[in-house]
Amino acid sequence: MKKFNISKKDIQNLEMSGPSISKTEINYVLDAVKNGWYGRNKYYYVEKFEKDFAKYHNRKYGLMTPNCTVALHLILHSLGISKGDNVINQECTWVASAAAVKYVGAQNIFADISYDNWCMDENSLIKRINKKTKAVIVSDVYGNLPNMEKIIKICKQNKIYLIEDSAEALGSIYKGKKAGSFGIASAFSFHRTKTLTTGEGGMIVTDNKQFYERCKFLRDQGRNKKQSYLIDELGFKFMPFNLQASLGLAQLNRLKPIIDKKRWIFAKYKNFFSDMKDIQFNKDNKNLYNGCWATTMVIGKRYKINAKKLMSRINNKGLPVRPFFAPIGSMKPFYYSKSKNGNKNSYDIFSRGLTLPSALNLKENQLYYYSSIIKDILKNG
Repeated sequence: MKKFNISKKDIQNLEMSGPSISKTEINYVLDAVKNGWYGRNKYYYVEKFEKDFAKYHNRKYGLMTPNCTVALHLILHSLGISKGDNVINQECTWVASAAAVKYVGAQNIFADISYDNWCMDENSLIKRINKKTKAVIVSDVYGNLPNMEKIIKICKQNKIYLIEDSAEALGSIYKGKKAGSFGIASAFSFHRTKTLTTGEGGMIVTDNKQFYERCKFLRDQGRNKKQSYLIDELGFKFMPFNLQASLGLAQLNRLKPIIDKKRWIFAKYKNFFSDMKDIQFNKDNKNLYNGCWATTMVIGKRYKINAKKLMSRINNKGLPVRPFFAPIGSMKPFYYSKSKNGNKNSYDIFSRGLTLPSALNLKENQLYYYSSIIKDILKNG
């Protein structure tokens, strides 16, 4: 394998995450600062970004929000999900989906994840459905998607809503359909760590006009359509703004090279670890084109070291690393009695999983150096 030289500065500048910002983004944001305040321009970038983002995902409607957690909260509230209802989430994902369920007063029920794709396991989902179940939130973790055909069928048979949390899957394509194309609605994140960033930000995409109008109404305080300073219903202050959206629109117009860089990072890691057995990376095959938000690996049990110890060794080298998403049902605010004994895959995968630096400014020598550190630990203990 080719050897790479690396400077002390390159090691110090090796970060977990970060965006790609070009002159295009700077020019869009400057235009929004100069011109995005009056007349028809005051929401120009928001509305353009919503329309183009929905179109990219072959959805009819897009609705921007301040962040993805808000998007999930607004989806659930607009569907009428509330106290006394159950929503099935998966154990290993970011807590936003579970927090949104708590915000509307409903109860989280956690399903196990699959060894194959690290997403919701459809057999575990079936076991968790009961008379109170109103919705299922599937999370496309690390650009992977679950077995969508089976999950869609299960939701239809049980007359429950399917909601897709696509915060980590921008650019992923599952059997010809883009992540964010499934269910009553999908939610995206534009956090500073995400593939497409607005600093903070989120988006709802849907094909259901009535549902879209409901979300839009509630997003801005429940205003009367004819007299906007009268309130018809208690809503939320979940409005986005032009500066956010101008950055997002510029990023959307550069999305292909951005995703290409994410996939380049993913491919380099896989190549550098190609001589190592029993290591699983994000799913990427004929059925799933992975957008590769963050390259993640699950190490095999043969290495006699768990993720916690491995990450500690990496940190001791002065390098960043992130754990695999922890089982949410084990956390105090979301405690679920069946979590540990009922969702064993989640705990096992979490114990062996870690997320590698995937910032969009990373260079090949940095990826090689980082990979060599991990390989040395795995080989020599």
